[in-house]
Amino acid sequence: MNGWFDRLLPKHRFITEKVESPTAVYVGMMRYNGLPIDRQLMERKREEAEIQLIQLKGKIGFIIGDVKIGANASTAAFKKYLFDTLGLPKMKLTAKEKDALDDEALVMLKEWCAIHRPELVELFGYVQEYRHWGKLKGTYIDGYLKHINGATGRLHPDLLPLATETGRFASRSPNCQNMPRAGTVASVVVVAGDDGGSADAESDGVNVRNFIVAPEGKVLLSLDFSQIELRVGAFYCKDEKMLETYQTGGDIHALTTGVIYRISLSEAEDRTHSDYKERRTIAKNCNFGTFFGLFPKGLQKTLKFKAGLEVDLAECETIIRNLKAGYPRLSRWQEEVKKRASFRKYTETWLGRRRHLPDIASKSWSKKSFAERVAMNTPIQGTAADILKLALGRIIKGLPDRPWLKPLLQIHDELVFEIPEDMVENAVIFIKNCMETQPFDAFSVPIVAEASVGRRFGELEELGDFVMPNAVGSDAEEVAANG
Repeated sequence: MNGWFDRLLPKHRFITEKVESPTAVYVGMMRYNGLPIDRQLMERKREEAEIQLIQLKGKIGFIIGDVKIGANASTAAFKKYLFDTLGLPKMKLTAKEKDALDDEALVMLKEWCAIHRPELVELFGYVQEYRHWGKLKGTYIDGYLKHINGATGRLHPDLLPLATETGRFASRSPNCQNMPRAGTVASVVVVAGDDGGSADAESDGVNVRNFIVAPEGKVLLSLDFSQIELRVGAFYCKDEKMLETYQTGGDIHALTTGVIYRISLSEAEDRTHSDYKERRTIAKNCNFGTFFGLFPKGLQKTLKFKAGLEVDLAECETIIRNLKAGYPRLSRWQEEVKKRASFRKYTETWLGRRRHLPDIASKSWSKKSFAERVAMNTPIQGTAADILKLALGRIIKGLPDRPWLKPLLQIHDELVFEIPEDMVENAVIFIKNCMETQPFDAFSVPIVAEASVGRRFGELEELGDFVMPNAVGSDAEEVAANG
């Protein structure tokens, strides 16, 4: 078998032995350690959610009568009421050509009613809130409660390091990869071929992450890669502006704001400017989406449904045109990737993780276009995943000397640990070294891991610019260097 790998897939042998094997060990440790859970808080939040759902169902019923809406307000009876009884327009269809009533369709109906049937706007507001609370209760409260281990009192989710084609993790029983943050809304683009995404699943009215709480005398420590996919993207396309920004510790979102609006960097960074927030939101969505071949309509849709911004199509076209003109090597890299994938019928990460693309030569524009976006997505997302997994290998090498350091969870670009209260500095120095080490010789973009600490996962406090000692005596530096 090794001879076959060496002859036909030499890079995959390296991935198996040096990337995935250490990762499998790390995954086993996370599952064994489990997530410490505050069950009493979960029970209280379940009662709150039930009260909210009862109240919202009553408000909806007052408007629509005895029409059954079900647990997700998407029953056939409710659709019939909206489209037949009320005569509202059908905004979109499902993949099976049936009337859709997903969250996007609800937003579109609510906007239509604001102009044509203002008396119904309140109804759609209640329905959106009802769905939100139903999701929180069903997925994150009831769903988590049923998986608490009776012996340990902890959650022991299955973390799956090979469940996606890019090499990113997935999670089940329960799914901890889409655990929302408190008071946040998903605001980054979801691109074709994205296996994980880094956006929060939805806004969170109960702070789901607070269900995870450190035992007495312990704290939770989180180390999160800062903009790792954008750094990988800058490495691939070799755009001078992007590279200089990261190498000097600059603000890539401010740089993109300046590029797409043709304004100075100082104006883009001016937080007092009336357009600062909206411009920066658009710049962030462009940064996360344009590497993957985002089209103007896709940007418009993303800004509307993910960021709540109304931007007309012409402006979206201008934004993307300015972005490509400002980052000329980005477009060049994209075209090279598509041509290479079209010839090879596959795309791959820098370390050689391969993803086959049979539809890259399809006569169907939609299939071919999707395959081309996947061809651009995979090298970036997949290389970022490989960088994280290489860091896991370095951490494992140092764990025998740190039995107090317990890996608990991996969420996208974030690693979570349980440690004694008096070991924070020691742990941060060691883990940052492991995560920020140059992953492979060619990688020239600085990697930054940001640390946060606290007793509850939903209330971690950033440690700020943690100054690394000039001499870490120690094995932490050696492990990171030799990993």
